[in-house]
Amino acid sequence: MQAAADKYSVQDAFQGSSVLITGATGYVGSLVLEQLLRVGNISKAYLLVRTKQGEDPQQRLESLLASPIFRLHDCKQIIRKLQIIQGDLSEPGCGISTEDQTQLKSDVQYVVHSAASIRFDNPVHTDLKLSYVATKALADLATRMQRLRCFMYVSTAYANSHSDLKVAMEQLCPLQDANGVPMDHAAVTEYLLSLSPEQAKIEVEKIKRQHNTHQNTYGFCKNLTEQLIGSYHMRPYPVCITRPTGVGAVAKTPCPGYIGNSAAATAMILSIACGLGTISSMRKDTAQHIVPGDMASSVILASMAATAAGQGCQTSPNITQADGFCSTPLTMGELVSFTCDYFRNDPLSQYQFGDGQYKVRWTRDMKEYDEWCRTEELHVQQLCQKLLEQGLPKAAARAATAWNVWQIWADSRVFGDWESKGDDSNVQKLASNLVEHERDALLLRFTPQTTGMTWREYINLYCAGSKQIFMHETPKYPLQFGPASQASNQSRL
Repeated sequence: MQAAADKYSVQDAFQGSSVLITGATGYVGSLVLEQLLRVGNISKAYLLVRTKQGEDPQQRLESLLASPIFRLHDCKQIIRKLQIIQGDLSEPGCGISTEDQTQLKSDVQYVVHSAASIRFDNPVHTDLKLSYVATKALADLATRMQRLRCFMYVSTAYANSHSDLKVAMEQLCPLQDANGVPMDHAAVTEYLLSLSPEQAKIEVEKIKRQHNTHQNTYGFCKNLTEQLIGSYHMRPYPVCITRPTGVGAVAKTPCPGYIGNSAAATAMILSIACGLGTISSMRKDTAQHIVPGDMASSVILASMAATAAGQGCQTSPNITQADGFCSTPLTMGELVSFTCDYFRNDPLSQYQFGDGQYKVRWTRDMKEYDEWCRTEELHVQQLCQKLLEQGLPKAAARAATAWNVWQIWADSRVFGDWESKGDDSNVQKLASNLVEHERDALLLRFTPQTTGMTWREYINLYCAGSKQIFMHETPKYPLQFGPASQASNQSRL
């Protein structure tokens, strides 16, 4: 993204506009919607929502607006700005009715595509359909939107973990064949989908070995999808891509400490809190990439506003990396240490399944680590069975989830010692070019100056939120997740 002399304004970009959002009921998508309403003052948000787990789109919207994310809003007022578009990205035409498509084509000025599965262990076919095929359907629909100013694709920082670069640059990084020639994303996708699920898995493993990468299926498919959406740039609309790292708790606004899913670092925190995460084979100095939820949504909005204002490169998509590590480094050892310190001071009372000491031992001896896993696996199975017999299925599920997640994050063979530090030069330009009076409303970098806290203080907030939301226990310093009018000043953790 090239520097521009003119400043840009998020409020000016979105004021009175209409935005189509996918994934609005998810964590990142809901934060984007909240900021668009509060900072962007949009006139209309079209929310592509499908029926899920017995809840129809209207019920899912009601559940969304009841969450702490919208505590600063009068939901009776903002509901007038929200329109459900019933659809399904896995269906032709995104499953949207002809009548709704006509309305979207004439009215939408921005698209935010944040719908995604965040599982790392989906089958190849599943991830390709959820990521690549769904994005193509939406991108094709967007080509017929007459007023479209920008298409935002929310990707992941791990889309480029196949690269051996020590710094993950904010640019497209396609997979390459054995001769170093970029692979055709469409041909690769078509080929993999033509195979059986088992054969597709084998072919992906071959490509990964060729790149000497620990990249999982999730990152692999996100990389192909980035190449896809990049091909639409300026043909006919501008494209921008934001790559969040592991999305963590909200740091500042609208609800400090709130967490909308149990992925990434949240799962590590829960594993330690439950007493099941006690040994790791990772290096303590491994870079730990976390982005507060409100920082991820701020980078998304700022990138869209700057793109719509004509800032950035015209020949390729504007790409931004949303990662707190880029501005203030954090290691896995520090994350674990801060988490253990927090729970020693504020332990769980119900779902503590370990010895209560909150200690993690580090080893590079994989035989020792594997033996511990085998022993601990039996312990967890016995524990879950005991909890089920006691009529505590939720506790059993939490114990099993905490254990499964820890095995992924603590095993150096899963992620390797990928030491890419990440580059956020484009985010730095976004921060410097944003008009002065909007800088307090958007969190674009994680520093003590922008957040008012260190990593330790943020992890304390994160742990308190995890305890309150997922374990249903009141932390020593309760967080205010009720309506703003009822909230008192939050104690400093």
